[in-house]
Amino acid sequence: HKELICEPLLSPIDLSAALSSGQIEKVTVGGESGPHARVCDLSWILSLRQQCIAYQVPFSFKQTGACFRKNGRLYRVPRKEQHAQAKKSGLSFQPREHV
Repeated sequence: HKELICEPLLSPIDLSAALSSGQIEKVTVGGESGPHARVCDLSWILSLRQQCIAYQVPFSFKQTGACFRKNGRLYRVPRKEQHAQAKKSGLSFQPREHV
């Protein structure tokens, strides 16, 4: 089984080639935690999600990270809220055959 874990996600990534091979079974993404966390941008997460949808690969948005940028605005997310905020976003994706 092959899962790609892009955590911490620190830049945009194009996984199209890897996803199109059919060998990747899941992609998990999340931001970086801690007092010196680097930025994780929502647009990078959305791009990976769209790539996963295009190839029907399950996608999990695990956590926002401590320093999260959305629509150009920077948010400082407390550690205890990072997983909950990611879950609340509803961005995780499960293809029908994986449900």
